Amino acid sequence: MKKHLKVLSFLLAGMLAVSCAGCSSSKKSESDDSRQASEESNEKNADGNDKKKGKPKAEDDFYSYVNYDTLMESEIPYGENYMSGFEDEDNREVIPDMIKEIGGSSEKFAKGTNEQLIHDLYHQVMDYKDDGSVCKEIMDNCGKILAANDIQELFRLWGELTRNYNANSLFTFEVMPDFIDGSKNSLYITPASSFLGTSLKEINDISDNCKEANNIARDMHRVMGDDYETADEKGKQMVYIGLEIAHNTDFETKQTIENILKIPMSSYEELDSVMSNLDGSVVEMFYGDVKGITDGIYICDIGQVKAINSLITDENLEKWKSYIFASYLYDNRYFISDSNKILKEYAPESKDAKEDQAADTVSALLKWQISEIYADRFYTPELDKGIHELFDDIINSYDSLINNADWLSAETRKALVKKLHNIILITVPEPHKIDPKDADLIGGSYYETSKNLLRKYRADDIKELSEKVDKTKTSMLATEVNAQYQISNSINITVAIMQKPMFDPEGDRAENLGALGAVIGHEIGHAFDSNCINYDPNGKYNPDWLGEKDKKILEERANRLTEYYNGFTIMEVFHVDGELTNGENYADLSGVECVTNIIDDKDELKRLFESYARSWATLMVDSDGIKALDDDEHSPAKTRVNAVLASNSKFNEVYGLKEGDGMYVAPEERVSRW
Repeated sequence: MKKHLKVLSFLLAGMLAVSCAGCSSSKKSESDDSRQASEESNEKNADGNDKKKGKPKAEDDFYSYVNYDTLMESEIPYGENYMSGFEDEDNREVIPDMIKEIGGSSEKFAKGTNEQLIHDLYHQVMDYKDDGSVCKEIMDNCGKILAANDIQELFRLWGELTRNYNANSLFTFEVMPDFIDGSKNSLYITPASSFLGTSLKEINDISDNCKEANNIARDMHRVMGDDYETADEKGKQMVYIGLEIAHNTDFETKQTIENILKIPMSSYEELDSVMSNLDGSVVEMFYGDVKGITDGIYICDIGQVKAINSLITDENLEKWKSYIFASYLYDNRYFISDSNKILKEYAPESKDAKEDQAADTVSALLKWQISEIYADRFYTPELDKGIHELFDDIINSYDSLINNADWLSAETRKALVKKLHNIILITVPEPHKIDPKDADLIGGSYYETSKNLLRKYRADDIKELSEKVDKTKTSMLATEVNAQYQISNSINITVAIMQKPMFDPEGDRAENLGALGAVIGHEIGHAFDSNCINYDPNGKYNPDWLGEKDKKILEERANRLTEYYNGFTIMEVFHVDGELTNGENYADLSGVECVTNIIDDKDELKRLFESYARSWATLMVDSDGIKALDDDEHSPAKTRVNAVLASNSKFNEVYGLKEGDGMYVAPEERVSRW
């Protein structure tokens, strides 16, 4: 199953990808309990759990106690960089199997239906072989790029290729909820993160990291007939653009709500003024005509945009030609790989079966259509009943916790409870209205269909700009193993995360509470975390909706939480950043306090705690785990279990923790949300 990670949102287990919806949860990149992707990993995982030392005691390391066998016996799947306890292995095959089933069906599906689009695209991918027309179009476009007479002609062409021919640009436009007024959508220009396949951060850190981009550009020029030395020199000249952009990109400011709120909305005229070296509107050129739809645009990294503008000169024409041409040809190489030996080397044969490759392609291009079919098949009446009962139990538990938080004034508690009960639960996407005209999205070939779909999705985004945010509409695919709180004061629980092992409507209540219950508790906890606490019960940004005295008390508790988490490490060396992870830690702590408030039986609590720990069992490549400490607002998986439980009063009681135990934290040093 593909993971779709959303940018600027608060993912339970995921870092950036691209939606700015709110506080959310996915299952990738927050865990640190990794093992090295090498032979050494067979003996020791990245958190220092050594087979030779044996299984730890629950009182010393609860995460490893519960997950010891899983961590030692599991392996990171081929082609992946992590393995998570959020998803059952069998569930990973559900989506591709569903696509292959529909694709292989002999049924005549009605025009414009999800099934018809999936079926026809699947066959196009399976049968794809360029008859020469695709190669001609792509090569003609490459020729136009290289023949541009000046920088303005080149950028106009680049915009046309971006809007209509599967090209990527350095200008990434995203439609997301407005962080000041969550009732409307706004347009954001988000910073470019890579340069011809290489991370801009890596280029900024070490200039030699441009080498791969240089090599790609060199080889793409060789495809056009340049000799090796000439092509290599063009690649070397091109990388200066990447270096300049990288050195002017802000890698320090995290994309948190607090920082996003500091970004002023710019008028389109102001953006065009920043992009003064470009004749015309950068938005119209690379995205579409939206000036009459929204008041303006949020520029997430003005320094990067200014740097790109400074490079748009005729003196840099040849450098830009190399970059735009090389990235366009490289991105489209799979469509025409049989036409050239060099392109073939950059598009190696996959080890996967052809049917699996086709399913992956369909999954990427028709993800919302697949989401609707998945929801229809797997969101059963029993699941609907079970998830609403679980949600109601958690809301009622939060009601009790907040009302008993006598360290807050009665007025503040009343306001928080109002926000709590205003939270809307969203489970499945509303099926879209079938339009027979959508059958026309299937073009004459897989290549043509891909262009049609990307144009449609951009048009849909622009249409969304003109609409109010629908609090009852899901922002995530049903196929994502994910949960998300949005600042509009709604919580989205996807169908995929409602499956075993996270939830079983017929299963043990305590285990359900420890797994999906804690996730829901976490997401609801975001409504009251350090960032979202500034949004009122209606999802409006209003820092004054709570009294100043109580806000100060909340801030003091948040500061204590920061200090507490600063003391945790992975691999016994690398420290957790308590400030970066504060909002997510608050949600973790809040969620577990909530679910443990629901039951008192010791045996049930044991099952709850073990279920919670199992849900976070994760293997991750060491380098990714270490990197996540710098840029992921979630604590590592082991910390999310042990740090939370060590401060939980019921956990201390059930396991009889005492001084000297690895999990023991002195009462005066423990932290609590409520």
